[in-house]
Amino acid sequence: MPVRDIDHVVVMTRDLESARAGWEQLGFTTTPRAVHPFGTANSLIQMQGNFVELLEIDDASLIPPMADRFFSFAEHNRAFLERCGEGASMLVLTSDDRDADRAGWSTRGLREYDPVDFERQATLPDGSKVRVAFSLAFTGDAALDGLSFFVCQQHTPEAFWKPDYQKHRNGARRISAVTLASPDPEVARPFLEAYSGGTAGATAPDGCYGVALAHDRLEVVPGSPPAIPAIDIAVDDVEAAAGLLAGAWRDGPAVVVPPEITNGVCVRLVPAAGSAMETAAR
Repeated sequence: MPVRDIDHVVVMTRDLESARAGWEQLGFTTTPRAVHPFGTANSLIQMQGNFVELLEIDDASLIPPMADRFFSFAEHNRAFLERCGEGASMLVLTSDDRDADRAGWSTRGLREYDPVDFERQATLPDGSKVRVAFSLAFTGDAALDGLSFFVCQQHTPEAFWKPDYQKHRNGARRISAVTLASPDPEVARPFLEAYSGGTAGATAPDGCYGVALAHDRLEVVPGSPPAIPAIDIAVDDVEAAAGLLAGAWRDGPAVVVPPEITNGVCVRLVPAAGSAMETAAR
């Protein structure tokens, strides 16, 4: 089974335009609002190979219901917003072959749903429109109930990834880690290894452990209810980025943006690999 990486994190918002404005004030570039055919709308914070997806409910009348074999992306996020308020609702990993990934999950006993294929219109930096298309496979686990997990296979990467959208005033390069909280991290371990293809490390005395991905990392911590409390974003210059972040605080080499500012998820800006601060922190 291939070892996957972080593709994106879905952050559910009540007001997409307000969320975009808030993240832009922190030095992030956001893509123009785009509409899904199943009742949601999004704006992305593209980085180098992964992104944050800011999501809102656009038209509740278009949301398909959940079914035994059908996972409704929009219904999950509508229910998450109602139950939890704003916050990170879904973790998405990369996929080169969605169907092979589903087959691998099946052999390891993971929860299965019917595959989903969809496309939407995206706005390019010059204002023109282009079609982007994706294949998705969803799964989940009782130890992380209330969150959703899927892989995303892109069919139009040349239309999706745009350098102009990947330039951020705060120097953001990539989501390097995602923190997952579970009431019982050890129970979640087999699921996370099977879902990601990664290897979980030893459990620390405080009950935490990491799952090494191809380049990124999952940090698993005790917590109830299950949640995605934080994401780490690697930046070129933490000190320069800190100047854009009113209300943030320092945690060693990292700058921490509280969840009240970033729609319910804590954002940690950390030194990018190879930066002077990252080298000094080793």
